[in-house]
Amino acid sequence: MAGGRQRQRRRSAGGGPPIHKLTDDLVLQIFLRLPSLATLVRAALACRPWHRAVASSPAFRRRFRALHPSPLLGLFFEAPGPAQIPNVPPFPAFAPARPRDRDLAAAVRGGDFFLTSLQDGPGEVPCWDVIDCSRGCVLLLNWDDGILVVMNPLTRRRDDDFDQPSMDVYVGARGQLTLLNPRLLCSAEDPMSFLVVVLVHDKSRVRAVVLSSSTREWKVHPWVKVPAHVKSDEDNRWVQNAVGVMQANGFMYWVYEDRMHLVSFDTATMKFSVVELPQCLRNSSFDVGETKDGATCIVYSDQLNIGVLLHTRDADGVERWLLDRVVPLGSELARVLRCGLDDNSVLIHLVDNPDDLFVLAVQDGYVYLATTLMYHDPRTPCWFLSLCLETMKLERLFRRTYDSIVHPYIMEWPPCLVGNDGQFALEGAP
Repeated sequence: MAGGRQRQRRRSAGGGPPIHKLTDDLVLQIFLRLPSLATLVRAALACRPWHRAVASSPAFRRRFRALHPSPLLGLFFEAPGPAQIPNVPPFPAFAPARPRDRDLAAAVRGGDFFLTSLQDGPGEVPCWDVIDCSRGCVLLLNWDDGILVVMNPLTRRRDDDFDQPSMDVYVGARGQLTLLNPRLLCSAEDPMSFLVVVLVHDKSRVRAVVLSSSTREWKVHPWVKVPAHVKSDEDNRWVQNAVGVMQANGFMYWVYEDRMHLVSFDTATMKFSVVELPQCLRNSSFDVGETKDGATCIVYSDQLNIGVLLHTRDADGVERWLLDRVVPLGSELARVLRCGLDDNSVLIHLVDNPDDLFVLAVQDGYVYLATTLMYHDPRTPCWFLSLCLETMKLERLFRRTYDSIVHPYIMEWPPCLVGNDGQFALEGAP
C-alpha cells in the first residue's frame, strides 16, 4: 500500500506530459530561448520530431535570427605572398575567434576550417586560396588549375568544381580588359543556392559575368558605360579588387581606384549603378555591409573614430549615402586593449598612429577591425577586434600578424535545418 502511494506521488511530481509529447509550437518556444545557433543545431538534431519542427518553420527561423545574431566563428586569411613568408608554401589560414560558447567551439572543432579536404597529395605544392565568404560558404580558387569551388567548412560539404569565365568576356572590349576577383553571394533562404559574380572592365565600361548554382554556366551581361575615372596604375586597372565584405541586401559593391565613385551591382535585376563617394571616405578604410536591422550601411574609420553612413534613395530614385553618426572609440579601445594585457604597446601604437585603425569588414551589425595596417612590421603586435554597431562596444578576438586579406566566417543557418514542410528534415537526422 505504501509503495503504491509513493509511485502515485512520483507520477504527480513529474508535472506535465513527457518531453516527446510536447507540441511543435511549445518546442519552438523553448528553442527560441537557447543561447546560440550552435546550441539550437545540437538540440534540433536530438530527435526527428524536433528536427522536423525546426526545419519546416520559416517563421521560427526568422524569429530566431532576429533574437540571435549569426555568430562569428573566426577569420580566414588569404595565402600570404612569398614576400611576407618566404620559403613557406602559400595556403589560406583560419584563426578561430575563441568563442566562450562551448557549442560554438565544438562547431569549429567538428568542421574542416583548415581545409584539409582540399590539400594536395604528398610532394605537391599547395595551390588553393580563399577568395570570398558568404553566409557560411567559402569561395576558393585553385590558381594552378584555374578552377573555383564553393565549400561549407562547417558541414564539410563541397560543391562541384567549375572553371573560371571563358574568353567570351573579351567580346566587344575597348582596350585592355581587366577581370577582378570572383565574388560569392549565397541565398539566405536556400543554403544550397549561390551566385558567383566577376566584374570585368575595359577602359571606360563595366560588365558582369555571373554563374548560378542552378545552371552551372557563366552568363556574360552587356557592357555598361560608367563615369570617368583616373587611371592609377600601369595595367590600366581602375576598379579595386574588393577588400572586405562589400555586399548588402543582394547588392555587390566595388570602389574606383581613385576612390571617387562606388559601383553597385543588383544581383536580382543584374543592373549596375554608380554613385559619388562622400568626401569622408576618400582617405579612410571602409566597408559596405548591413546593420542588425538589415539596413545597408558604410562603416569607416577616421583616426580613432568610427563613422556610419546609411544608404537612402530620394523621391526621384537618386541614391545617397547620408551620415548617421560618428562615434569616438578612444576610451573604448583603452578599456579593451588594457584589460588583461601585460603591456600597453598596442594602445601606444594607436595613439601615435591613429590612422592604423583599419576596417576589415561589416556584416550583420558587426564591424571587424585591426589595430595596424596590412603588412606591418611583424614585431608590432596587432589585435583583431569586433565592434557591435548597436551598442558600440568592442571585443577582442585574437592577436595575430596581419599579413594578408581577411574574410570573416559567420555561422549561418545550416542546410539540414531548412526545408519545406520538413522535406529536408530527415537528412542527417538521428
